[in-house]
Formats: sequence, C-alpha cells, structure tokens
Amino acid sequence: MGHPFVPDEERLRRFQDWGLVRYYHLRPPYPPETFVILNELMVDEPRVVLDLGCGIGNIARPLAALATVERVDAVDVSLAMLERARELPGGTAPTIHWIHGRAEDVVLAPPYALVTAGMCLHWMDWGQVLPRLARVLTPRGLLAILNVRQSLPWQQEYQQIRRRFASQPSRPERPLVAEMEQHGLFRLLGERQTAPLLMQQTIEDHIAAQYAYSSLAGLDSEQRADFEREMRELLTPFARDGVLSFEVVATITWGRPCDSAG
Repeated sequence: MGHPFVPDEERLRRFQDWGLVRYYHLRPPYPPETFVILNELMVDEPRVVLDLGCGIGNIARPLAALATVERVDAVDVSLAMLERARELPGGTAPTIHWIHGRAEDVVLAPPYALVTAGMCLHWMDWGQVLPRLARVLTPRGLLAILNVRQSLPWQQEYQQIRRRFASQPSRPERPLVAEMEQHGLFRLLGERQTAPLLMQQTIEDHIAAQYAYSSLAGLDSEQRADFEREMRELLTPFARDGVLSFEVVATITWGRPCDSAG
C-alpha cells in the first residue's frame, strides 16, 4: 500500500549533524499542560510510553519525571540527538531507555499504554509505522500526535527571509491526521490544545534556534552572517532590552493506529 508521503532521507540525515543538534534546545518547548494531558490519556497498565522521533527528549524527559509513568522508551534515528538528550536535565533518569533506530524496524519492548510522536511522523513511512504501532499498543492504548506552534508578530517577514536562505523549500502544511485517516491507517478520537505559554528569548537565541531546522542547517559562514544580519534588523523593533516575547501553544491529537489500510 502506498501513501502520499515518501520520507526525505537526505533531509533526515541532517538531524545526525551536531551543527543542527547543538541548537535544538532553543526550539520552542511544550507547555507544561501538555504532560497533564498525556498522563490523562494513559488508562491501561503497564503505564509504559513509546516516544517516537524523540530528538533531545523534550517529551520523553518530562514524561519520565511523572510518578505515574513506569518507563519511557525513547526512539530516534540520530545518535547525536540521543547523546544530547542524555546531557539535558532528566536525561539520565532510570525510567528512560534511549533507543537508537528507525521507528519502522527498531527492536521494541511492548506493550505500550501510549505512543507519542512530536512533529516527526512526516519523516516516517506511515505504511510501516502505523500498523506496527497498532500491534504494540495495549487494548485501550493511544497514539498521541503533538504539535507546537509559535505566535510570532514577525512571522510573515521571517518567512520571506527564510525563503531566501533555505537550502530547500519549507514543507507545505499537510493535514497529516486527515491523510492517515483517509488511507485507513488512523482513527481519530480526540484533540486538545494547551493554554498559551509566554516564552521569552533573546534575539541571539531566537536566531540560533533557526539553525535547528533542516532547511537552514546547511548555511555556510557567509550565508549565516547575512541571515543573522537580516534577522537582527527584523527582530530588534520587537524586543525589549534584547529580549523577545511570544506565545507557544501545543496541540495534542490522539486516536488509534490501524493494523492495515482500509
């Protein structure tokens, strides 16, 4: 069975690069309410979570800190991401198992009461991953798909700068859940959005955070200098004492993956 998305292996390999990983912690965080919602979604025993495309553990580390969670198996294809995840607060918790491999075929230890996927399913082969998840979940286990959005007053102007410097065009917004449902690979059961989280970040950190995205990770030194100059000119009017303020909201969408396409 085919589906309309084929993973971009070339861009996926950029997440192995320390030049990208070193900035990853500057990307917007999940609001704390995210983990209250995820905890409520676990209704089966054992209370074990599989975190796909875990990156530096922005979902895995807070989940593992919950007293109600027995274990988090955090999977990523990038060794650099996993190494960085271990260095961050909570990264050495005994309840986290960092696992290097592809979601399509990595060795797992089911059953899982919850599978989480934070902005990573578009890097995976749905036709392999979603049926596999259906088989490793508990009877009432759920797949929770997470997305974080920033409300940036300078968003429109930033996109114009990004288009000039990006090595490849940004991916268009895709209704992933609707497409997975259309292909019989997912059954939507619910969705919630967190309250906005006020985030404050220096201009320099906000600029550096852009290098944690694959389309801007490959800029050479001259391109970076030009990009950073344009970004400072854009951001300075929005800052107070060099600090930017903006809101971050997470959306959690959950349902059941299907064992085969309909």
